[in-house]
Amino acid sequence: MRSPVRRILASTILALAAAAPAFPWAKEGHEAMAMAAQRNLSDEARSHVVKILGSDDLASIAVWMDDVRSAYFRQGPLADDPEALKFNAEFPHNGEWHYVDMPLGTKAYALDAPTASPHDVVHMAEEAVRVLEGGGDKRITQLEALRMLVHFVGDMHQPLHVGNGFFAIGANGVATLVTDPAAVATLPNDKGGNALFFGPGRYDELHAYWDADLVQKMASTKDAAVLAPVLERQIAAQGASWKSAGDYHHWPEQWATESVEAARTAYAGLEYGEVTPDPKGGFRKIQIKFPANYDQVCIPLAQERLAKSGYHLAEILNAIKWAD
Repeated sequence: MRSPVRRILASTILALAAAAPAFPWAKEGHEAMAMAAQRNLSDEARSHVVKILGSDDLASIAVWMDDVRSAYFRQGPLADDPEALKFNAEFPHNGEWHYVDMPLGTKAYALDAPTASPHDVVHMAEEAVRVLEGGGDKRITQLEALRMLVHFVGDMHQPLHVGNGFFAIGANGVATLVTDPAAVATLPNDKGGNALFFGPGRYDELHAYWDADLVQKMASTKDAAVLAPVLERQIAAQGASWKSAGDYHHWPEQWATESVEAARTAYAGLEYGEVTPDPKGGFRKIQIKFPANYDQVCIPLAQERLAKSGYHLAEILNAIKWAD
Protein backbone atom coordinates (compact mmCIF):
# COMPACT_ATOMS: atom_id res chain seq x y z
CA MET A 1 0.00 0.00 0.00
CA ARG A 2 1.20 3.51 0.65
CA SER A 3 4.22 4.42 2.66
CA PRO A 4 3.13 4.14 6.31
CA VAL A 5 1.07 7.29 5.80
CA ARG A 6 -0.27 7.04 2.25
CA ARG A 7 -1.21 4.36 -0.25
CA ILE A 8 0.58 5.37 -3.43
CA LEU A 9 0.98 2.26 -5.53
CA ALA A 10 -1.95 2.17 -7.92
CA SER A 11 -1.55 -1.50 -8.70
CA THR A 12 -1.93 -2.33 -5.02
CA ILE A 13 -4.90 -0.02 -4.69
CA LEU A 14 -6.60 -1.56 -7.68
CA ALA A 15 -5.87 -5.04 -6.45
CA LEU A 16 -7.42 -4.14 -3.11
CA ALA A 17 -10.46 -2.79 -4.91
CA ALA A 18 -10.81 -6.05 -6.81
CA ALA A 19 -10.57 -8.04 -3.58
CA ALA A 20 -13.24 -5.97 -1.82
CA PRO A 21 -16.85 -5.36 -2.81
CA ALA A 22 -16.93 -3.48 -6.10
CA PHE A 23 -18.77 -0.34 -5.11
CA PRO A 24 -18.07 2.08 -2.27
CA TRP A 25 -21.42 2.94 -0.63
CA ALA A 26 -22.50 -0.06 -2.75
CA LYS A 27 -24.01 0.46 -6.20
CA GLU A 28 -27.32 0.99 -4.43
CA GLY A 29 -25.97 3.83 -2.30
CA HIS A 30 -24.26 5.70 -5.12
CA GLU A 31 -27.32 5.46 -7.34
CA ALA A 32 -29.73 6.46 -4.57
CA MET A 33 -27.74 9.57 -3.65
CA ALA A 34 -27.57 10.52 -7.35
CA MET A 35 -31.34 10.12 -7.65
CA ALA A 36 -31.81 12.35 -4.62
CA ALA A 37 -29.46 14.94 -6.11
CA GLN A 38 -31.31 14.86 -9.43
CA ARG A 39 -34.53 15.86 -7.69
CA ASN A 40 -32.80 18.96 -6.30
CA LEU A 41 -31.12 20.33 -9.41
CA SER A 42 -31.84 23.88 -10.47
CA ASP A 43 -33.24 24.39 -13.96
CA GLU A 44 -29.91 25.80 -15.14
CA ALA A 45 -27.85 22.95 -13.71
CA ARG A 46 -30.27 20.40 -15.14
CA SER A 47 -29.98 21.95 -18.61
CA HIS A 48 -26.19 21.66 -18.49
CA VAL A 49 -26.32 18.09 -17.22
CA VAL A 50 -28.68 17.18 -20.06
CA LYS A 51 -26.40 18.89 -22.58
CA ILE A 52 -23.42 16.82 -21.40
CA LEU A 53 -25.11 13.55 -20.51
CA GLY A 54 -28.09 13.50 -22.85
CA SER A 55 -30.48 13.26 -19.89
CA ASP A 56 -30.61 14.29 -16.25
CA ASP A 57 -30.19 10.67 -15.08
CA LEU A 58 -27.28 11.13 -12.67
CA ALA A 59 -27.75 7.62 -11.31
CA SER A 60 -26.78 6.21 -14.71
CA ILE A 61 -23.23 7.49 -14.24
CA ALA A 62 -22.93 7.16 -10.46
CA VAL A 63 -20.60 4.13 -10.52
CA TRP A 64 -18.72 4.80 -13.75
CA MET A 65 -15.50 5.50 -11.89
CA ASP A 66 -15.74 2.16 -10.08
CA ASP A 67 -16.42 0.38 -13.37
CA VAL A 68 -13.36 2.10 -14.86
CA ARG A 69 -11.29 0.82 -11.96
CA SER A 70 -12.53 -2.73 -12.64
CA ALA A 71 -11.78 -2.28 -16.34
CA TYR A 72 -8.11 -1.87 -15.39
CA PHE A 73 -8.22 -5.63 -14.81
CA ARG A 74 -10.44 -6.24 -17.87
CA GLN A 75 -13.30 -6.96 -15.49
CA GLY A 76 -16.81 -5.58 -15.15
CA PRO A 77 -19.18 -3.94 -17.64
CA LEU A 78 -16.47 -1.67 -19.09
CA ALA A 79 -13.86 -4.40 -19.48
CA ASP A 80 -13.64 -3.89 -23.25
CA ASP A 81 -14.93 -0.33 -23.41
CA PRO A 82 -12.55 1.85 -25.48
CA GLU A 83 -13.22 4.99 -23.42
CA ALA A 84 -12.56 3.21 -20.13
CA LEU A 85 -9.38 1.62 -21.45
CA LYS A 86 -8.19 4.98 -22.76
CA PHE A 87 -8.99 6.62 -19.42
CA ASN A 88 -6.96 3.99 -17.55
CA ALA A 89 -4.08 4.44 -19.98
CA GLU A 90 -4.17 8.21 -19.49
CA PHE A 91 -4.64 7.96 -15.71
CA PRO A 92 -3.19 4.63 -14.51
CA HIS A 93 -3.28 5.82 -10.89
CA ASN A 94 -6.98 6.67 -10.84
CA GLY A 95 -7.50 4.05 -8.13
CA GLU A 96 -6.02 6.64 -5.75
CA TRP A 97 -8.72 9.15 -6.59
CA HIS A 98 -11.45 7.53 -4.46
CA TYR A 99 -10.14 8.23 -0.95
CA VAL A 100 -7.81 10.15 1.33
CA ASP A 101 -6.13 8.69 4.42
CA MET A 102 -6.71 11.04 7.34
CA PRO A 103 -5.87 9.93 10.90
CA LEU A 104 -8.96 9.95 13.08
CA GLY A 105 -7.66 12.82 15.19
CA THR A 106 -7.40 15.15 12.19
CA LYS A 107 -9.15 18.44 12.93
CA ALA A 108 -9.70 19.54 9.33
CA TYR A 109 -8.78 18.45 5.82
CA ALA A 110 -6.12 20.63 4.18
CA LEU A 111 -4.99 20.38 0.56
CA ASP A 112 -1.35 20.55 1.63
CA ALA A 113 -1.56 18.27 4.67
CA PRO A 114 0.95 15.38 4.90
CA THR A 115 -1.90 12.88 4.59
CA ALA A 116 -3.43 14.62 1.56
CA SER A 117 -2.37 13.87 -2.00
CA PRO A 118 -2.67 15.80 -5.28
CA HIS A 119 -4.67 12.80 -6.53
CA ASP A 120 -6.93 12.15 -3.54
CA VAL A 121 -10.72 12.25 -3.66
CA VAL A 122 -10.92 15.89 -2.59
CA HIS A 123 -8.38 17.15 -5.12
CA MET A 124 -10.00 15.16 -7.93
CA ALA A 125 -13.53 16.32 -7.11
CA GLU A 126 -12.26 19.89 -7.28
CA GLU A 127 -10.46 19.08 -10.53
CA ALA A 128 -13.74 17.80 -11.97
CA VAL A 129 -15.38 21.14 -11.14
CA ARG A 130 -12.57 22.97 -12.94
CA VAL A 131 -13.10 20.84 -16.05
CA LEU A 132 -16.86 21.47 -16.00
CA GLU A 133 -16.11 25.19 -15.85
CA GLY A 134 -13.85 25.00 -18.92
CA GLY A 135 -10.45 24.61 -17.24
CA GLY A 136 -8.58 21.81 -15.56
CA ASP A 137 -6.91 18.80 -17.15
CA LYS A 138 -7.64 18.89 -20.87
CA ARG A 139 -7.40 15.10 -21.10
CA ILE A 140 -10.63 14.84 -19.08
CA THR A 141 -13.82 15.40 -21.05
CA GLN A 142 -16.79 17.20 -19.57
CA LEU A 143 -18.73 13.92 -19.50
CA GLU A 144 -15.89 12.23 -17.64
CA ALA A 145 -15.69 15.17 -15.23
CA LEU A 146 -19.42 14.92 -14.52
CA ARG A 147 -19.07 11.19 -13.88
CA MET A 148 -16.13 11.89 -11.57
CA LEU A 149 -17.94 14.54 -9.57
CA VAL A 150 -21.11 12.47 -9.12
CA HIS A 151 -19.07 9.53 -7.86
CA PHE A 152 -16.49 11.31 -5.76
CA VAL A 153 -19.02 13.43 -3.86
CA GLY A 154 -20.49 10.10 -2.81
CA ASP A 155 -17.12 8.61 -1.93
CA MET A 156 -15.97 11.51 0.21
CA HIS A 157 -19.14 11.33 2.31
CA GLN A 158 -18.43 7.68 3.17
CA PRO A 159 -16.48 8.08 6.43
CA LEU A 160 -14.03 5.25 5.73
CA HIS A 161 -13.02 6.83 2.44
CA VAL A 162 -11.59 9.70 4.49
CA GLY A 163 -10.90 8.61 8.07
CA ASN A 164 -8.33 5.86 8.41
CA GLY A 165 -7.11 3.73 11.30
CA PHE A 166 -3.39 3.69 12.13
CA PHE A 167 -2.15 1.09 14.58
CA ALA A 168 0.76 0.46 16.89
CA ILE A 169 1.38 -3.29 17.16
CA GLY A 170 2.96 -4.20 20.49
CA ALA A 171 5.55 -6.91 21.08
CA ASN A 172 2.70 -9.03 22.45
CA GLY A 173 0.85 -8.69 19.15
CA VAL A 174 -1.83 -6.39 20.53
CA ALA A 175 -3.10 -3.64 18.22
CA THR A 176 -3.63 -0.14 19.58
CA LEU A 177 -5.45 2.48 17.51
CA VAL A 178 -3.47 5.73 17.17
CA THR A 179 -5.45 8.83 16.24
CA ASP A 180 -2.92 11.66 16.69
CA PRO A 181 -1.83 12.85 13.20
CA ALA A 182 1.61 13.70 14.59
CA ALA A 183 2.18 10.12 15.74
CA VAL A 184 1.24 8.05 12.67
CA ALA A 185 4.09 8.71 10.24
CA THR A 186 5.73 5.30 10.75
CA LEU A 187 2.62 3.28 11.57
CA PRO A 188 0.76 0.84 9.32
CA ASN A 189 -2.85 1.63 8.49
CA ASP A 190 -5.98 -0.46 7.96
CA LYS A 191 -6.65 0.77 4.41
CA GLY A 192 -9.82 2.56 5.37
CA GLY A 193 -11.14 -0.33 7.42
CA ASN A 194 -10.47 -2.91 4.69
CA ALA A 195 -8.09 -4.77 7.01
CA LEU A 196 -10.46 -4.86 10.01
CA PHE A 197 -12.44 -8.12 9.98
CA PHE A 198 -15.47 -8.83 12.15
CA GLY A 199 -15.95 -12.36 10.77
CA PRO A 200 -14.31 -15.13 8.75
CA GLY A 201 -15.82 -14.21 5.40
CA ARG A 202 -13.97 -12.53 2.57
CA TYR A 203 -16.10 -9.40 2.88
CA ASP A 204 -16.59 -9.43 6.66
CA GLU A 205 -14.63 -6.24 7.08
CA LEU A 206 -15.45 -2.81 8.40
CA HIS A 207 -15.22 -0.96 5.10
CA ALA A 208 -17.63 -3.34 3.39
CA TYR A 209 -19.98 -3.09 6.36
CA TRP A 210 -20.26 0.65 5.73
CA ASP A 211 -20.33 0.30 1.94
CA ALA A 212 -23.15 -2.21 1.77
CA ASP A 213 -24.56 -3.65 5.02
CA LEU A 214 -25.45 -0.35 6.66
CA VAL A 215 -26.84 0.99 3.37
CA GLN A 216 -29.14 -2.00 2.99
CA LYS A 217 -30.28 -1.66 6.60
CA MET A 218 -31.39 1.96 6.12
CA ALA A 219 -34.59 0.96 4.33
CA SER A 220 -34.29 -2.84 4.34
CA THR A 221 -33.59 -2.83 0.62
CA LYS A 222 -30.96 -3.32 -2.07
CA ASP A 223 -33.03 -1.25 -4.51
CA ALA A 224 -31.75 2.29 -5.09
CA ALA A 225 -35.19 3.41 -6.24
CA VAL A 226 -36.62 2.41 -2.86
CA LEU A 227 -33.80 4.00 -0.87
CA ALA A 228 -33.74 7.30 -2.79
CA PRO A 229 -37.09 8.60 -1.43
CA VAL A 230 -35.84 7.91 2.10
CA LEU A 231 -32.85 10.15 1.40
CA GLU A 232 -35.04 12.74 -0.29
CA ARG A 233 -37.30 13.00 2.75
CA GLN A 234 -34.28 13.53 4.99
CA ILE A 235 -32.94 16.19 2.63
CA ALA A 236 -36.30 17.96 2.68
CA ALA A 237 -36.36 17.89 6.48
CA GLN A 238 -32.73 18.78 7.21
CA GLY A 239 -31.13 20.11 4.04
CA ALA A 240 -31.46 23.75 5.04
CA SER A 241 -28.99 23.08 7.85
CA TRP A 242 -26.49 21.38 5.52
CA LYS A 243 -25.64 24.37 3.34
CA SER A 244 -21.95 24.67 2.57
CA ALA A 245 -20.10 27.90 3.30
CA GLY A 246 -17.62 29.96 1.32
CA ASP A 247 -16.23 29.36 -2.17
CA TYR A 248 -17.85 26.30 -3.72
CA HIS A 249 -14.57 25.36 -5.37
CA HIS A 250 -13.41 24.31 -1.89
CA TRP A 251 -16.59 22.74 -0.56
CA PRO A 252 -15.16 19.20 -0.90
CA GLU A 253 -12.61 20.11 1.76
CA GLN A 254 -15.42 20.89 4.20
CA TRP A 255 -17.20 17.65 3.35
CA ALA A 256 -14.04 15.61 3.93
CA THR A 257 -13.63 17.23 7.34
CA GLU A 258 -17.19 16.17 8.20
CA SER A 259 -16.39 12.63 7.09
CA VAL A 260 -13.36 12.24 9.30
CA GLU A 261 -15.53 13.40 12.20
CA ALA A 262 -18.05 10.70 11.28
CA ALA A 263 -15.23 8.15 10.98
CA ARG A 264 -14.44 8.64 14.66
CA THR A 265 -17.92 7.32 15.39
CA ALA A 266 -17.41 4.44 12.94
CA TYR A 267 -14.39 3.32 14.99
CA ALA A 268 -15.85 4.11 18.41
CA GLY A 269 -16.16 1.12 20.72
CA LEU A 270 -14.46 -1.38 18.41
CA GLU A 271 -12.50 -4.07 20.21
CA TYR A 272 -9.27 -5.19 18.52
CA GLY A 273 -8.28 -8.83 18.71
CA GLU A 274 -6.00 -11.18 16.80
CA VAL A 275 -3.51 -9.53 14.46
CA THR A 276 -2.34 -11.28 11.31
CA PRO A 277 1.10 -9.82 10.59
CA ASP A 278 2.34 -9.03 7.10
CA PRO A 279 5.77 -10.60 6.44
CA LYS A 280 6.75 -7.35 4.74
CA GLY A 281 5.84 -5.34 7.83
CA GLY A 282 2.69 -4.06 9.44
CA PHE A 283 -0.34 -6.33 9.35
CA ARG A 284 -2.64 -8.04 6.91
CA LYS A 285 -5.72 -8.03 9.09
CA ILE A 286 -6.98 -7.34 12.59
CA GLN A 287 -10.01 -9.08 14.03
CA ILE A 288 -12.54 -6.70 15.53
CA LYS A 289 -15.68 -6.97 17.61
CA PHE A 290 -18.53 -4.48 17.31
CA PRO A 291 -20.04 -2.90 20.41
CA ALA A 292 -23.60 -4.05 21.08
CA ASN A 293 -25.14 -0.75 19.96
CA TYR A 294 -23.08 -0.35 16.78
CA ASP A 295 -25.98 -0.53 14.33
CA GLN A 296 -28.18 1.62 16.53
CA VAL A 297 -25.57 4.40 16.37
CA CYS A 298 -24.19 3.92 12.88
CA ILE A 299 -27.23 3.24 10.70
CA PRO A 300 -28.62 6.77 11.31
CA LEU A 301 -25.13 8.23 10.80
CA ALA A 302 -24.59 6.36 7.54
CA GLN A 303 -28.01 7.45 6.30
CA GLU A 304 -27.26 11.07 7.14
CA ARG A 305 -23.92 10.89 5.34
CA LEU A 306 -25.57 9.38 2.27
CA ALA A 307 -28.40 11.93 2.29
CA LYS A 308 -25.86 14.72 2.71
CA SER A 309 -23.92 13.44 -0.30
CA GLY A 310 -27.07 13.76 -2.41
CA TYR A 311 -27.77 17.23 -1.04
CA HIS A 312 -24.19 18.39 -1.56
CA LEU A 313 -23.97 16.95 -5.06
CA ALA A 314 -27.00 18.98 -6.13
CA GLU A 315 -25.65 21.97 -4.24
CA ILE A 316 -22.35 22.01 -6.11
CA LEU A 317 -23.91 21.24 -9.49
CA ASN A 318 -26.24 24.20 -8.90
CA ALA A 319 -23.31 26.44 -7.94
CA ILE A 320 -20.96 25.62 -10.83
CA LYS A 321 -20.37 28.27 -13.48
CA TRP A 322 -20.72 25.83 -16.36
CA ALA A 323 -18.63 26.21 -19.51
CA ASP A 324 -20.69 26.94 -22.63
